[in-house]
Amino acid sequence: MTQYDDFLDYLYECELSENTISSYRYSLKEFFSKFTEFNKTNAIKYKQWLIGCRKSKTIALRITALNKYADFIGRPQEKLKRIKIQKQLYVENVPNDEEYGRVCEYARQHNQKAYWLVRFLAGTGMRISELTKLKGICLIEGCARMHSKGKQRLILIPKNLIEDSKEFFREKAADDPLFLSRNGKPLTTRAAAMQLKSIGCKAGVRKEVMHPHAFRHYFAIKMLKATGNDISLVSSYLGHSNIATTAIYTMRTKDEQVNLLNSQMSW
Repeated sequence: MTQYDDFLDYLYECELSENTISSYRYSLKEFFSKFTEFNKTNAIKYKQWLIGCRKSKTIALRITALNKYADFIGRPQEKLKRIKIQKQLYVENVPNDEEYGRVCEYARQHNQKAYWLVRFLAGTGMRISELTKLKGICLIEGCARMHSKGKQRLILIPKNLIEDSKEFFREKAADDPLFLSRNGKPLTTRAAAMQLKSIGCKAGVRKEVMHPHAFRHYFAIKMLKATGNDISLVSSYLGHSNIATTAIYTMRTKDEQVNLLNSQMSW
């Protein structure tokens, strides 16, 4: 077994989330596809390559993965300096009400599984990784309990969503996964993302808003408006450990900021 394999085993032992482990795995795989040896010189070259073709957030994730690996193999001197990421003061790529209605209507008529995929994401604010773990019991209890990073998160499912979807999920036993792939296995996050992208394209909705997390953003914005900007409550719904993370949803979107600036600029 290689150090790379040992590192992946170590990540699982640390009880990191599947998404984090997947991100670290991809980062190391990408690094070793370009370099045969892990050292500071190659790490710096990799960082420079990333700066030339990746977004700041992606670069930060890759550096974090490499630094974690450097610590694991006992060579902290090989770690890279982190890059500074400007704090984002708006949310981007969120479907508006018209787009949400359009994709729901198209999916309802042409792809029922995609329809309920969208409805559950937008109706609960759950992450796509959480949705793929849903089982029939959640429709009985009205909630889903998720475990990640040593913490438990309770996701509430609205009564109307349960009632509306009852017919579609009528054959699901308590321990059955709610969403399955074509081969009958639990739906993967990748397959779910591809399905959303496909249905959005067919419905004529902007492709940049047809990613799973966009509907979590949509839920957050709608809930804040519905609750009179009760950040504490919405933070609880979203499972944020830091309320400041939720506060970004109280701000205008980038498009709203640009439109407001353009409409008011007269000097």
